[in-house]
Amino acid sequence: MIPKIFRFIPLLFLFYSCQKPSPTQIAESVESIIENAEMDSSFFKAYSENGFKPLWVKSKGLKNSGMDYLEALDDIKFDGLDKEDYLSEEEALLMEKIQESKDPALHARLDIALSHSFLKLASDLNIGKINPSTLNIEWKMERKVPVLNKEELLMSISSGKSVKKILNSCRPDNFLYSELSSILKRLLTKPIKETASIETPKEKIEIGQTHVSIPAISEKLWLLGDLKEQSQSEGTEYEEDLQEAVKQFQKRNGLFTDGIIGPDFITAINYSYSDLVTKTEVNLERLRWLPDFIPSEKNKVIVNIPDYHLYYVSNDDTVFTSRTIVGKDYRQTPVFKAEMTHLVFSPTWTLPETILWEDVIPAIQKDSDYLRKNNMKVLDFQENEIDIEEVDWEELKEIEDFTYLIRQAPGEQNPLGRVKFMFPNEFSIYIHDSPAKALFSREERTFSSGCIRVEQPEKLASILLDGVAGWDEAKISEAMNLDEEKKINLDKTLEVWILYLTVWDEDGEMQVREDIYEMDSQLAEAMALPLLGER
Repeated sequence: MIPKIFRFIPLLFLFYSCQKPSPTQIAESVESIIENAEMDSSFFKAYSENGFKPLWVKSKGLKNSGMDYLEALDDIKFDGLDKEDYLSEEEALLMEKIQESKDPALHARLDIALSHSFLKLASDLNIGKINPSTLNIEWKMERKVPVLNKEELLMSISSGKSVKKILNSCRPDNFLYSELSSILKRLLTKPIKETASIETPKEKIEIGQTHVSIPAISEKLWLLGDLKEQSQSEGTEYEEDLQEAVKQFQKRNGLFTDGIIGPDFITAINYSYSDLVTKTEVNLERLRWLPDFIPSEKNKVIVNIPDYHLYYVSNDDTVFTSRTIVGKDYRQTPVFKAEMTHLVFSPTWTLPETILWEDVIPAIQKDSDYLRKNNMKVLDFQENEIDIEEVDWEELKEIEDFTYLIRQAPGEQNPLGRVKFMFPNEFSIYIHDSPAKALFSREERTFSSGCIRVEQPEKLASILLDGVAGWDEAKISEAMNLDEEKKINLDKTLEVWILYLTVWDEDGEMQVREDIYEMDSQLAEAMALPLLGER
């Protein structure tokens, strides 16, 4: 017969064998893994300062911090990020295993994995997941300098700070970002039914006319919210209530609000629900690349390339807007930031090498009178005028063959118009007037060689010189019609931001623009997002 004392041994063994690992055991495993893996010093410091105690897990599963992090991962879809990039199948499996496992090493592995995941997400929210320099785009804006300290981030978790608050502090300090995130949230929580692509009509459709596409257009505008009440009839007549919805849609998509249904309207309305989600997600990523719009006393000139508009912002209010013309597809206006320092009235134009060799020299070779007709002179690099007869134009083949400059005098023919706005930069980009006023009436305005033409240069000059003694409208008009250049330094410099946004919020409405330089498409591919449908 077994003595009573020994009858309890199997039960005691079972009790102790089912015991979860203690915090000390988990900490020892964390320390061992970190030391053997030779992780970076900030990671080691954060854990060592905390006695290598786990930050996310406990003996019986996840701590509150771990549960909060899982909830936060559910919300990053509204940042255009994918939860699966931060929580792998292996980590999800570890979460299940530690519920029953007594092995402290599993707990330690999961804790360290969650720390790596957390730091990656914090970085991606802060500066973006894709490095713009890896893409073939004209993005010359210096990428945001990360303000995150890995050690401090992990220590803030150990001190009990809210995970969601920490991650929110990593997001861009930029009202555009929060507004765009809200747009994505609306799209994802209230999906728009996908509809068939609408064919472009052979002729434009105007009010009162009939067309077979009217019911499809009506349905799409109702789904998008531009048409408030969906028509119950299947009629093909273009009626007044639909025209108002067309105008509303045109306004949101940067089209002329004439209520006429044409090719540009059809292109814009054929963006699918998936397209709108992808465009929103890539624009959020681009906003993460930008330096924050740090509040400052400096006013801002903001040019949004796909929007073809310039905005003058003073004390966070937009006080002036003007249509612009930007670079052609093969001479794209780059994205960058600079400081506007001065204006030049009645500017001369020294031809840049690209235009000189691709446009002007071939024109001179065809027409020997081209320089005189266009009020141009040939100068040496000391700016002495050269007799054009001294140049053998027909023999010019390479840049080395031409050791001169060509400069056009101020006047009506000068492509810079009557004033240019200077913000010195390595790309030789500036904002300027243009004699080709008719081009501003086009919906797509990619006509320049990279610089930005502004439709209302006099108004912009007046705003910039407001309060400067002697510079009233009459003085500005006089300065714009001189025979030689006149440079005026600004009393205060201002920031110039050249941006590329194809989706943003304006007064609660989703603004959408065409991806004129295919930056959306390239970034979508790099982010492994659904690619934009062909237009």
